[in-house]
Amino acid sequence: MEGFFFISGYFSKKPDRCRETAFKTFMLPYIIFIVLSYLFRDWYFGNARLDFFTPPFALWFLFVAFFYRYFLKDLLRIKHLFLISIVLFLVAGQFDFLGRYLALGRAVSYLPFFLLGYYCKSEHIEKVRSLKHWQTALLGATLMGISCFLIFVVNVPVGWYMLRDPGITYGVSWWQDILLRMVAPFISLGWIAFLLNISPAKKTYLSYLGMNTMTVYVLHIFLRYILKANGIPVSNQILYALIVLALSIVVVAVLSSPPVSKTYNKIFDMIFAGYVKLKHFIFIYPEDENNNKKI
Repeated sequence: MEGFFFISGYFSKKPDRCRETAFKTFMLPYIIFIVLSYLFRDWYFGNARLDFFTPPFALWFLFVAFFYRYFLKDLLRIKHLFLISIVLFLVAGQFDFLGRYLALGRAVSYLPFFLLGYYCKSEHIEKVRSLKHWQTALLGATLMGISCFLIFVVNVPVGWYMLRDPGITYGVSWWQDILLRMVAPFISLGWIAFLLNISPAKKTYLSYLGMNTMTVYVLHIFLRYILKANGIPVSNQILYALIVLALSIVVVAVLSSPPVSKTYNKIFDMIFAGYVKLKHFIFIYPEDENNNKKI
């Protein structure tokens, strides 16, 4: 997710344009999929709760991305914004109210990565991509070793990595939470650098997938609910991992395909056009015949 927000920030160089498109790109899908997710859970599980202020599962990303892009123009007016975002990231785990409500915990925790992407320029990306093959391989091996150490030796709670709730929720003391938050950004940035170096410079099929991640992100939610309820009836861990990998590849390929992505875009274009017409109908009044001005 750090990579997602870094990329989102990198492509947010025009704050005015970000504000203009934020509602259509993020908030409108957020509202619609909150309702669709509720209806699906209520139908499939027999019970569900509709809550627009506590984003379920992956939908929190849409809410936080809307917040970043819509208010970016205002945030940039704050002096030492990036430094402040880092401090907030380090201490966010100490405040109980920064939890799932309005995705506040994540909104605070991922802001430095979004801003880093915004401040990052193309020449910076080229410098990061200048690693030699052996350096890239060494970086990947080191990051994998550190990640395995934290998971299997230090036994850092998986939920903590989601940066969704305060550290105390997962049994992490205040000083451990801060210490881990000091280490986590370097691991995340290392993985971003690794991915940038193994990504091809020319456009490929993977480039096409990257341009259609929104459909994958929002539509896989329903499959996730089904898998969570039923699981994968395989006891062998290696086979289980292979099935999960195969399912992931198939889901990404199908949900990012032209028929799905084009249909998604057409539907939301129609919904947004209807929203604009409705807004004009409600808030824009006919011209006054006497002075030819809008009331």
